Amino acid sequence: MVFLIYNDDYTIITFLPVFFGAISSAILLYILIYICLYIFKFTNKLIIYMSSFIFVLINISLIVDFLIFRLYKFHINAMVLNIITSPDAMDSIELGVFPVVVFLSIIISFIFFEIYFIKKILSRTAEENLAINKKMNNLLTIPFILIFLGEKLTYGVATLINKNEIITKFKVIPLYQPLTFNRLAAKLFDYKPVPKVENTINRKASLNYPLNPIILSENSNKFNIFIFASDAVRNSVINRDVTPNIEEFKKDAYTFNNHHSGGNATRFGIFSLIYGINSTYWFNFLSSTQKPVLFDVLKQLDYQIDIISSTNTNWPEFRKTCYIDILGSIKDDFNGKPWEKDKQSTEYFLNIIDKYKKDKPIFSFVFLDAPHGYSYPKEFNKFKASDTNINYLTVSKDGKDIKSVFSRYKNSVNYNDALFLKMINKLKENNLYENSMIIYTSDHGQEFYEYGFFGHNSSFSKAQTNSPLIIKLPKNINNINLPDNYANNLTSHNDIVPSILSMIGIKNNPEDYSNGQNLFSKDFKRDFVFSANWNNNAIITNDFIYVFSNSPNKMFNNEVRDKNTYKKLKETSPTNTKMILSIMNENRKFLK
Repeated sequence: MVFLIYNDDYTIITFLPVFFGAISSAILLYILIYICLYIFKFTNKLIIYMSSFIFVLINISLIVDFLIFRLYKFHINAMVLNIITSPDAMDSIELGVFPVVVFLSIIISFIFFEIYFIKKILSRTAEENLAINKKMNNLLTIPFILIFLGEKLTYGVATLINKNEIITKFKVIPLYQPLTFNRLAAKLFDYKPVPKVENTINRKASLNYPLNPIILSENSNKFNIFIFASDAVRNSVINRDVTPNIEEFKKDAYTFNNHHSGGNATRFGIFSLIYGINSTYWFNFLSSTQKPVLFDVLKQLDYQIDIISSTNTNWPEFRKTCYIDILGSIKDDFNGKPWEKDKQSTEYFLNIIDKYKKDKPIFSFVFLDAPHGYSYPKEFNKFKASDTNINYLTVSKDGKDIKSVFSRYKNSVNYNDALFLKMINKLKENNLYENSMIIYTSDHGQEFYEYGFFGHNSSFSKAQTNSPLIIKLPKNINNINLPDNYANNLTSHNDIVPSILSMIGIKNNPEDYSNGQNLFSKDFKRDFVFSANWNNNAIITNDFIYVFSNSPNKMFNNEVRDKNTYKKLKETSPTNTKMILSIMNENRKFLK
């Protein structure tokens, strides 16, 4: 029931269905357990121990789910299972000692409770236990049946008449199984509810990427390309106070302030950056092990390619997507805390610069990780963060720890800024700075409850999606005709690859291989940006953010939010049908 507190604006009409829905889900779960255990009824002791084990397992899972939902507003899903089952996942996760101790204490408490419960049952005769069981069945069976049927009926009717204010409340219930009557109503009564936009893709579909063969220009412009990215850096912390060296770099570069990542999590942000397509394609490209056009072109032009990552590229599965065709170019086996890995990554970059052949172009992508884990060496405590242990599971908007967490975050970004300066200076020392394209960006942002959420992958607020994008062009590229007010125009990670390849000189229109555009074209214009994560898709405009569930059984969980405040508005669907159709076409154009 504690999950229910994460809904707001309850009325009696919206609270009662979701309250009974929680009870109904628990009933359904325990009925399934009862059916599974029924075959062992011949042995009383075994079934008692098995029941106790399952009880502990379920409650531990619910606690984990509650902690995840509290922070990120989604239940255990494919991403969480991926974390649990991936041996490389822990490279990106820092739990701390206190949460682990608390979690283990809860597990031990459950075990002791079950031991006590087992002893209590075994101390009674079989006849006594049977009598107690019969009494409970007589007392609870009919009310539970009525609750179950009443709740399912309410949900089904709500979907028929599109009562989203009721339907959306059910998202807090773990393992909730919805029941709808749409097909039955259409078949028996020819009743069809008003359709809702469903923004999903068929993950099993085969690919048609690129749409046409890539054609290189006879006189390709083979300039060096250096991309520097720090995990979880939001655009608002790129300033003189936190990142003085990046601010200095801006003097030689173009800055895009209204830039948004293709996702609010690493895999989706990096995917959109490297492929230049909407991150909903991640699942198709992963299953098809489809390489990106970017590296295909660079390899044909004989680029020296290096991917230097402080995090292991096995997880997220970039070795099976973004880097599948350049595995020999990856360096990601660094050790230590995130800031120590960043230091090693930087040192590796500084050393490898001296080894590049001068007669061949260079592509180097350096991915740092310190801001993701609020990690920095002691001498970089510029923002005076407390050195006491913080339990991130209990951090709240009004709690005493949130300011210290934000200070740690700024310290880590400041540390990466210092490493950035070292790499820039190295390029200058080796006469690689002037005639290179140099990009600074991030995979996504990071929120500290400014919009009601914490971390990333939990909302599409500006704090989580508005990533920095700063691009310095090679000195010999001088035919740039940027749109008016370009710095504040909407831009996307999807636009980075088309910008690079258009300047290199491929003949294809970006539409052949991307959902993006060339940022440096005078015709560049965006009315919206698309962003996504495991559970939801978002359309971001200058005024609003439209959030759609990407699960078919949650097609009614649509939201319209104000872009500046991220407050939920009363509308549940965007009125711009053309924009929705455009997104749907983008999300299917590379599918056969």
